[in-house]
Parts: sequence; C-alpha cells; structure tokens
Amino acid sequence: MRAVHRDDVSPRPFRGPRLSVTWKWVGSALLLTMTPAWAQDAATPPPDSAAAEHPAEQAEAALEDNIFQMAPVVVTATRTEQDVTSAPASVTVVTQEDLKRAPVGDLTDAIRLAPGISLTAGSQGRRGISIRGMDSSYTLILVDGKRVNSLEAVFRHNDFDIGLIPTEGIERIEVVRGAMSSLYGSEALGGVINIITKPIAPKWTGGIDLKAQTPTVGANGEELRSSVFLSGPLIEDTLSMKLTGGFNHRQAWNGARNPGSPVLNADGAPVTREDGSVVNHGDLATLEGRNDHNGRLSLNWTPTAQQTITAEYGRAYQNRIGEYYIGGSYGDADAVVHRNDAVLGHKGKWDWGNSEVRGYWEGLESGVDGLTQDNIVAEANATAYLGINTLTVGGEARWIDLKSDEFTSGGASVHQQALYAQDELALMDKLTLLLGARLDNHENFGLHFTPRAYAVYSPINHLTLKAGVGTGFKAPTLRQMSTESLVTSCRGRCGIIGNPDLDPEKSTNFEVSANWTMTSWALSATVFQNNIRNLIDTPRGTGVEPVGTDPGTGLPLYVPRNVNRARLRGVEATASKAFGNVVRLSANYTFLESRDLENDVQLAYRPKHTLNGQIDLTPVDKLKAFVRGQYIGTQLSGTEEVEAYALFDAGASYDISKNFGVNAGVLNLANTRTEDEEGYVFQERGRTLYAGVNARF
Repeated sequence: MRAVHRDDVSPRPFRGPRLSVTWKWVGSALLLTMTPAWAQDAATPPPDSAAAEHPAEQAEAALEDNIFQMAPVVVTATRTEQDVTSAPASVTVVTQEDLKRAPVGDLTDAIRLAPGISLTAGSQGRRGISIRGMDSSYTLILVDGKRVNSLEAVFRHNDFDIGLIPTEGIERIEVVRGAMSSLYGSEALGGVINIITKPIAPKWTGGIDLKAQTPTVGANGEELRSSVFLSGPLIEDTLSMKLTGGFNHRQAWNGARNPGSPVLNADGAPVTREDGSVVNHGDLATLEGRNDHNGRLSLNWTPTAQQTITAEYGRAYQNRIGEYYIGGSYGDADAVVHRNDAVLGHKGKWDWGNSEVRGYWEGLESGVDGLTQDNIVAEANATAYLGINTLTVGGEARWIDLKSDEFTSGGASVHQQALYAQDELALMDKLTLLLGARLDNHENFGLHFTPRAYAVYSPINHLTLKAGVGTGFKAPTLRQMSTESLVTSCRGRCGIIGNPDLDPEKSTNFEVSANWTMTSWALSATVFQNNIRNLIDTPRGTGVEPVGTDPGTGLPLYVPRNVNRARLRGVEATASKAFGNVVRLSANYTFLESRDLENDVQLAYRPKHTLNGQIDLTPVDKLKAFVRGQYIGTQLSGTEEVEAYALFDAGASYDISKNFGVNAGVLNLANTRTEDEEGYVFQERGRTLYAGVNARF
C-alpha cells in the first residue's frame, strides 16, 4: 500500500508521518458517532407538528437560517413536488445554510459528504462527481431543471460545469442517486444533480457573501470568493427581477515537498521551458489556479396570478492556470471558457394542474483553441391531477452544434427528440406506485426506450419502504461518433477518430430502502445495484492494433468501441440524532463493490468504503459550530491498491445582527496529504484556514 502523509509539527517542511492506524481508528470512531446535518435525505426527521401548523412561522425560521430547518420538498425525482421522505427515489438535499457553513468553491465542495458520492478527477486537481461509482460523465447536472453541458467543447478533464452558480443565489441542491433517463434522457445514467436557485422575491431583498481561505503549507493557493443576490418587484404584482453574480479567484497552489529540486525527465535530465529555464517541483501546480466569474439577470412577468413568463440571460468567464508535468510532458495550463445562455419560458396554473413551456440556448467558446459549442433545447411538460393519478407528460427537442478544427469539415452537429410520460398512482393512503417511460429519437442511433417503476409504502407511522427499478443510457459524444473527428492523444503519440457504429451506453438500476423517521432521530438503509453494458472505451497502446495511420502526421489511429460490462452494487446507510436545539449528530456510510465483468477485476478509482459524519452545535441562538469528518477507503490506482485516508474540518459562525454574520474555521485539520505519484485520484489541499462575512437585507 502507498502512504497518505500528514504534516503536523515537523521540522522539515511538507514532511510528516504516515496516517497511522491510531488516526484511522480515532477518525472512524468519531465518524460512527456522528448523514451530515446539511445533507437532508430520507433519514432526516420531519418538522414538528407545531411548525407544520404554522407555515408562516416555518418560512420565517427558514429566513433566519435555523440549522434544524428542514428542506422536505423536492422536485427532481418526478418533476412534481414531493416530500423528500416519500419521494420515489434516493434523494439528498443540500440546503442554503449548508452552503454558508464552510467555503464552497464549486459543486464538489457542496455535495462531497452526501451518501453515495465520491470525487474523481483529471490532472491538476480538477474534480468530477461520481454517483454510486459511476463515471462523472454519467452525472447529469441541471440548473432549475435546465441542462448544463460543455462536454463537447472541453472534453478532457472538464470541471467547468460545476462552478457556475454563486452560492448566495442557491436555494438548495437536490441529488438524485440512480438512473433517471426515463425523465431526463441521455447522461442521467448514474444520477441527477439539480441546482435550485432562489425564487424571485415579492419584496426587495438581497445578500452578499464573502469568503477567503489560505493553505498553511506549500506556496500560494490563496482563494477569494464572493457571491451576490438581489431581487424585488419593478412593477408591483406584475414585473419583478433577480440578479445574481459570483467572482471567485484561486491562485495555483504549489504543494511540492521538494520545491527547490528540478523536475527530471525519463533520461534523468532537468525539464526545461521554451526559454531554457529549469522547471522545479515548486513551480508545478498541485492544484491549478482558477477564475470563475458569472452573472445572471432574470425577469418575471405575471400578467395574471396563474401565469408567469420568465426571461433570463447569463454570462460566465472561466479559466484554469498552472504549470504541469504529467506522463513525461510539460505544459502550461491556459484553458479558458466563455459561456452565454438565454432562457424564455412560461408557467401556467390551471384547474386541472400545471404546465411549463420553455426554450433555452447555451453558447460556449473555448478561448484558447477556438472551439465553439451551441446547445439549444425546446421543452414542454404538463402535470394533471386526476383522482388517484398524478399524470406528467412532456417532450423535448435538443440540438448540439460543435465548431472545431479537429473535424475535417470544421465541425459536427446532432439532434434528438423525446417524449415521456409518468403516472404517480396513490393506490391507497399508504401505498403509491410510479410508472414512467421515455422514448428518445436520436439522429445517429435511432429510437431508445427507457422505462422506470418505483413503489413507496408506509405500513406504519414513521416507517417508509421503497423499491424501484430504473434504466438509463448515454449517447456517444460527437467526437466519439464522427469519422471526421481527429484528436491527438497518447501524449502526442497517437490519434483517435470517431466510430459511427457505436451503441449508446446503457444501465439498469435496482434499489430497495427502508427509512425510519422520528421527531429527533432517524435511520435509513438502501441496497442498490447498477448493471452497465456497452461501456465505451478507446483501447490503444501496447498490444492494440491501430485501425490505420494519419496520412498527415504518420501517427497510428485508434477508435472508441463498446467494450465492457460492469456491475456496481452496494449499501448506503444514514443516521441522525438531535438533542434539543443544541446538539445534532449525523453520519452516512457507503459500501461499494465495483466490478469490470469483462475482465473480472475491480474498477479503479472507486473507494470501497466511504464514511461521513458531522456534529452541529448551537450553544446560543447566534452561535453555531460544527466538526465534520470524511473517511475515504482503499481504492485501486491501475492495478495497485492505495491507502485509505481521512479528512477533518471545524468551523463556527456568529450572527452579529439579524442582517450580518461572520464565520471562520479550519479545513483538513490533520493536514492529510495525498500525492498523484502515490496513485491518488486528486490532490487534497493541506491544512487551510478560512474566514467569511455575510450580509443580507
């Protein structure tokens, strides 16, 4: 096994003892006593009866950010409002208060402690979100139900879709675990993450959140984040607006243990830049620098109380900065993405139910290599309440257009259409059944049918049983399908061309769960299995015969193929206990068995055990504190097993007044360090201090 390093009090910078057995057992014991309070899922107790009887007081409590405030209503699982406990899916909700508790650089920071979630990454600390062991490309990200997709423009190590929305503008984040293609189509193979933004306010309100953090080890890495929210009526009861913005900056963090020594190539010679200067380990970005700047304006016109017309425009600038030396190649990261989007929609409330029609466009430009991607979506859905049936029907049409010199014709495009239907049947007071299906018509591979069925049964008070089966699929990307696409790979030693004969990747997901929910404590357990087939990979290198040679460069050419079958199965368990309004303990545990069935080997970069825990304290009304930890179990890097490690954070917040608060804390208290050369999927930043202020009116 390889080591994880902890640098506490050591005379040698960046050196320290291995994560000892003692630390592992202490960490595990702490975690076992503590789902984080922010991750409200089926194991979260419902609000007490007094709060339920006084919705106005409950809303006021939410505005006061009581950490015990529930977020019980979710919409992502069915496109209709559902109590999170009885929703026909495994759902976790991250609340606005959770986002304010500690620094949130992007979506990964917000949800990494949720059950079934693990982080994956490419080079220089870029991270992706894996749900139940599925690759991050199988996680569909939505903002208010709208797709966010820059995968075609930035297809390598893409983390540009997870840092878009400023935290001050987020109402909650809903994480649905399991295949959801019956509602959302391609990419929802592993699950869906829906960022729900704050609604437009009926009276003028606003807020600003500022945070700063700095690592205590290594060089640079300072980070500044700001987010703003402003909303209110322009014409009372008729026209209102919402403005959100985020401005985040992080310096590249250089965490090398030997910063002054030169980087050596395979021949033992120092690596040099174009100007001849030597590259030292301290010059390389352990975590690359990044800038995420975005703004959005939304307008709501309500000609009647039952009709709402919405128009939105958003603009974002994102870049990544830092020197790297990976796989024998030196480079200087300079990835830039400019993103614009516009939305026009209508929501109606009718005697029979609700309807929504909208169209939206998303345009992306990769500022370095000139790639452009345009996504256009037109969709409509309606929900009717017909006796014991809640019937939802809808359809969508999508177009993706990519312009790139990597295509011989200068680009490629694809379109697809879909119809879907879903019926929620209240068969009796204690039993509901969901039946749904979606039919996609894809330009390249034709029709694809994805059904889903789910049952929710509450035999007695406090106990909810769930069971369901869902299917998912992921269409090949434009580059994977087009024979006109030629991408240089293998560190410049080969090329990859598209394969028009690819089939979509498919999955079938099964899950069974039990949830026991009381006023002050709750338990839940879920067993799941996901069978995947037609996985797309691009075999290349030693022992793989190329399909041809590029006449221009002489490089061997390879193609993506449907090669693998895989099985991912496991258990998720959550527990929480509140002691009055002063102390709350919460924890969740995920066991994951991941298997490549073609080669009968464990899948790499998927920890078998993950344990998260948190203690929340409210000793006085204005003061809140937390201690949280995460244990990430052993996992494979290639064919080698790498050691488990644990992370611990602590922080506190204090409300100086009703409209102004401060917070501060320490991330990675034990200074646990992971290293790429030791096989870890991504770098964990060393011990980091943070402080912030929040103002609202």
